[in-house]
Amino acid sequence: MIIESDLNKRIFNFDLNKRLVLGFDTGLSAQDFARAKMAHLLTQSGTIVYPDGIIETWQPEGTTEDERTMIVWGPFFPGTALSGIINFNANDAALDALRFWLKARMLLEKNSSREGDAPFNGPIGALIAYQKNDANEQQPWRKYPQGTVFFPPERLLNRCFEAEGTVAQLDAGRWANPDLNGKEAISFCAGVMLYRIFCGTHPFPGDDRDETLRDIREGVFVPPDLAAPGLDPQMSEIISGALGHIQREKNLKQRPSPNDIANFIGLPFLKNVSSWIRPLSEEEKNKIKTERERYNKKKTRAVKTRRFISRNTTIIAVSIAALIALLLFVRGTIRHRSELPTTNGMTPIEVAEAYYGAFGDLDHILMDACVTGKAGKEDISMVMNLFVISRVRQAYEMTQDNFISAQEWIEEGSPTTERTVFGITNLTVNVLSESGGGVSLEADYTLWMPGSFFREEESKTDQLSEEEFAILPPVSISTRDSLELKLIKNTWRISEINRITNPLK
Repeated sequence: MIIESDLNKRIFNFDLNKRLVLGFDTGLSAQDFARAKMAHLLTQSGTIVYPDGIIETWQPEGTTEDERTMIVWGPFFPGTALSGIINFNANDAALDALRFWLKARMLLEKNSSREGDAPFNGPIGALIAYQKNDANEQQPWRKYPQGTVFFPPERLLNRCFEAEGTVAQLDAGRWANPDLNGKEAISFCAGVMLYRIFCGTHPFPGDDRDETLRDIREGVFVPPDLAAPGLDPQMSEIISGALGHIQREKNLKQRPSPNDIANFIGLPFLKNVSSWIRPLSEEEKNKIKTERERYNKKKTRAVKTRRFISRNTTIIAVSIAALIALLLFVRGTIRHRSELPTTNGMTPIEVAEAYYGAFGDLDHILMDACVTGKAGKEDISMVMNLFVISRVRQAYEMTQDNFISAQEWIEEGSPTTERTVFGITNLTVNVLSESGGGVSLEADYTLWMPGSFFREEESKTDQLSEEEFAILPPVSISTRDSLELKLIKNTWRISEINRITNPLK
């Protein structure tokens, strides 16, 4: 649950010597204010943008003490916090407020050389006069027509955030991407507000500042079409694009510009929120709900795994190295303690069958016992790497169910799975010739490999999502090997493997 900050108690209008002014509560006593040399807060100006495009400078005029805290004050402005309108009025009024804000920010960006035109990078500090004025109302209210937007001085606004505490700073941070500037920053903020209006929740609702920042930078949010069932596809794409999701998924170079967004949502009062939402049947709603739950589950797991690896890269590397060292030690110990008793007494065909059967069990030790010299070294290395990866995944995900042999997978009906599928099926071994202390065999079989082994480049260019990449079907390779076996110390061992492979379509 998001705890929204309320800056109304820090930014407010009040009467000062029979004059209505706008004040900013710094939260500092007069002594602390002087000690921190906060007089510089009076030097930076803010900006007021009128609906007709006129831009006016707002300048702090002085300070006053109220209830033991110093208030920086300046000319009156009858506005409401834009973030409050967006957060608590997810309706047409909020959409119109966004339209006014977007137009004002575009104007400031166009006139960025003007002094003071550096508003806080987000809507939380902006004030907007969004109520229509009464024609009989007297000054100073009538000076600011509906849609007038006030951007306070950034330093003064930041001081209010600091005074309000961590909740205000977190709330301010969730509206903006700190890595963006200019038009991209405007588009991102607009995307966040559109998401809040149409989806009824914030795209980045976390209550931890660092995690929320990671979500913003990585584009971790529920897609709008799942968060708001029936949402117009174009609106969903505009929002996702503004938040950066479309760029990563489709490998695009830039997000929609503020002008693109403004043209799409139209002018104030022209089109209401409901016109972008299509009524759905109960069946459609249930289907989207199921899809959203599935997406959340997969995305959460993928994000946690990625961040765990990112945070613990060194530890994982050291662990893998230690595990490999341990495996090598165990293998060496077994080698020195025996003369490969696992193949002792086996016929040449049984040795070959044991070697290929060990693929599906990730039993690289048995494979090593079946060979001599350099025979099968690439096979053994591949199986060993898969064994290490499987054990690391098992340790992190705390599950035994991350690997399945190809034979078991086929017997289960070849289902779509996130488990690693690997091994050999359809094995036949025939004797070609026998001479003295040697035997020549021919082995035909189908080798099954994880589909991700053959699609790494596509994944790197983001043509596949993490979820799609995780469930790529395994690839089958029709293989024929010519084997040479020698009798070494009364034990048959494979001394040479010549391989011909033909990938199946």
